[in-house]
Amino acid sequence: MSTFSAKRIRSTLLCLDKEENTDEKRIDIPFVDNEPFRKMLIRQIEYATLMIMQKICSGEFPNVFAPSNYDKIESLEYENDVNESDGKSLEFDEIESIVNTTDSMDFCRKRSKNKLALMMKVMAMSHRLLITNTTITRRSFYYDLKNDVAGILVPTQKYIDLAVYDVAELLDCAPWDLGLIATSKGLVAGNLTLYFTDNQIIDCNVPGGALIPQIISNIISIRAKAKFVLIVEKDSIFQKLLEENTMDLLSCILITGKGYPDIGTRMLIKLLSEKLDIPIYIIVDADPFGMDIMCVYRFGSSTLSKRNDSLACPKIRWLGIHPSELSVLGVKTSLLSERDLSKLTSINSRHYMTETLLRQTRIMRRGKAEIEAVSSFCRNFLTATYISRKIKGNDYI
Repeated sequence: MSTFSAKRIRSTLLCLDKEENTDEKRIDIPFVDNEPFRKMLIRQIEYATLMIMQKICSGEFPNVFAPSNYDKIESLEYENDVNESDGKSLEFDEIESIVNTTDSMDFCRKRSKNKLALMMKVMAMSHRLLITNTTITRRSFYYDLKNDVAGILVPTQKYIDLAVYDVAELLDCAPWDLGLIATSKGLVAGNLTLYFTDNQIIDCNVPGGALIPQIISNIISIRAKAKFVLIVEKDSIFQKLLEENTMDLLSCILITGKGYPDIGTRMLIKLLSEKLDIPIYIIVDADPFGMDIMCVYRFGSSTLSKRNDSLACPKIRWLGIHPSELSVLGVKTSLLSERDLSKLTSINSRHYMTETLLRQTRIMRRGKAEIEAVSSFCRNFLTATYISRKIKGNDYI
């Protein structure tokens, strides 16, 4: 460790010692019986299936509304795939343009018939899962179908993902209510323990962090000892902060969604924000997609706009990396691509954008930079200098 870093860390610890000691909190969460809701969904699936079968038997086309435009799927990557050039998941970036496009089912077309058949498959599986009160990952369901005669319906898993959204829209429920859940990918590390209804216990104070489960609603108790929660955009930075021992030095809980976050990660952050009553900070790349990821955490996504009350966390504070500080820090920037500019235009048009946020997007047009451009100044720079000083100076948006 360099002399500079050692002195900076000791200085940080002295500042923290002057503040109040962090008390351990144990929060019990009332158990919510989901049986009435499950029974209602089961009845809805049975009724929808009956109506569709009656239409078909009477020689009529089923009147099914499905918002997803499957014609656009061919060029997309799987939900949790990552573009190695920027380390960002494509879950929200492309799927929003599909789910938010109304697609009328023309049953003269083979694609529409396949779409309805896949929706029926999803409803059948969901019906079984709801009756048994169990879950299955969409990935597992995808492979089950691929090895079945229905394999022609799912060239890629994206078809499953969108069919789940369509069925949820048809039944007016959240996608995760159907029992077909995404594969967990978010990580959490720090002095945090989660207790579940099935007696499962997740201790997050483990090497490499703990995988965030998809079913957050099953948590009945939380034990935590932290001054704040810090969300970082990418796994590489999450692992770097683990190496710097950030959780102990700054007494915080670290979380990453590894790019665009999954539902479980967003729900956990929402839960911690409401129950622990401690600040939630986020650090993302100073580029359009980093800012978009911050917006998904803070304001929600248009894909799940009806469920943003359960997912969005408006208390999140954008700690960095701010485009306005790049020149001050002496960070070398790169030009925005056409894809970056398109994303930036989309962000600027959103109703929640304030003048403070718009100022950052205007500055961002001059150039972008990744978190690594700041973290590489010296060893432990993020923990010893950047994060601690910005929090102490209330330098966040």
